[in-house]
Amino acid sequence: MKGKTIGFLFLVLIGMAGFSYLFLIIEKMSQNNDAQNSPESYSANFDEAEDKTVELQSAIDNTPAGGTWEISPGVYKVTKNPDHKAVTGYGDSYFALKISKPITILMEEAIFQTDTDDEYGVFWVDKTEEVHLKGGFLMGERLPEDGSLTSHIGILFLYTNNSSIENTYLKNFSQGVHLNHAHHNIVKDVTAEYNYGSGIINFDSDDNLIDSCVVRNSGDGHLSLYGGGKDNHVVNCVVTEDRPNYDDQQGITVEGETRSLVENNTVSGFYYGIDIKNDSKSNIIKSNISFNNEYNIAVRGGDGGKNLELPSYNTQILNNMVIDPRDKSSYGIYVGAGSGHVVIGNTLNVDNLIMPEEDLAIYESQNYFVEEDDD
Repeated sequence: MKGKTIGFLFLVLIGMAGFSYLFLIIEKMSQNNDAQNSPESYSANFDEAEDKTVELQSAIDNTPAGGTWEISPGVYKVTKNPDHKAVTGYGDSYFALKISKPITILMEEAIFQTDTDDEYGVFWVDKTEEVHLKGGFLMGERLPEDGSLTSHIGILFLYTNNSSIENTYLKNFSQGVHLNHAHHNIVKDVTAEYNYGSGIINFDSDDNLIDSCVVRNSGDGHLSLYGGGKDNHVVNCVVTEDRPNYDDQQGITVEGETRSLVENNTVSGFYYGIDIKNDSKSNIIKSNISFNNEYNIAVRGGDGGKNLELPSYNTQILNNMVIDPRDKSSYGIYVGAGSGHVVIGNTLNVDNLIMPEEDLAIYESQNYFVEEDDD
């Protein structure tokens, strides 16, 4: 009877959540494929493309504050402007273009190409608000494997609030989108893939929404909440890694974060799927699907070395589907640091809830366990 009850509950969970996640995955993968294929209609050799940096910057400067600039379809080569150096607590970065006033830029069929060797990104949005970037393809020449984590940032919001990035595709940067001391912003329907570091990183920033994004085959915490931010939401995203020999990556990182929500995301192909660490407090990890990771969900100390290694507290891990860890590991949910954590309503394989014995006695009966698929 107990087995039948568990099986029924599992089917109910699948019925309630599985189909919505399936449609989300199909939709996001379709967007990802569209994003990869669309630039082909504007393909051009970087060396042969005409440098448009001066003209583009002039158009930005000449658009009145609060105005809208619509970029014509085409391929735009942009080059490093040595005067556009952003200095942050995370590192220094150069850019081709700078925005420092409220403006909306529509770039649906515009492709921006950068030269990897010169180590720069495309848009630096600095100390302003109400900047809205919509559409467009930001394409690094190749993956900057020899760069630093800030050498090629596609889009940087620095001390910029109440702004947005929507429907934009980024590839081959050190970081795709970087929010740094930037609050009340929206990053929505963004695809960032094949980046040296994070596809999307939220650094010491508050009240930001990262919604319905795809982050794929990027390093250093593919989608990362880091550096002391609070009240951020990461929802409805697909975060995956499928490259050979990239078996030590992190999917969604919650590091030093407070009161943030990670909900309705799908995470697969990592060492740590959803990774909570380094003095994170009162975060909610809810209704995610995390599978084929060495640790599907982990609450732990940091990595040592230059990183902190501190326990986290009061994490709520609720109603997640965390079955079939990678290589049949036992870490469906691993809680190995801190206290006050609540683990309720999750679906795991048998013996895949790893917690201190006193906590395991409390929560083992409040989760759902299924046998691992042998196929």
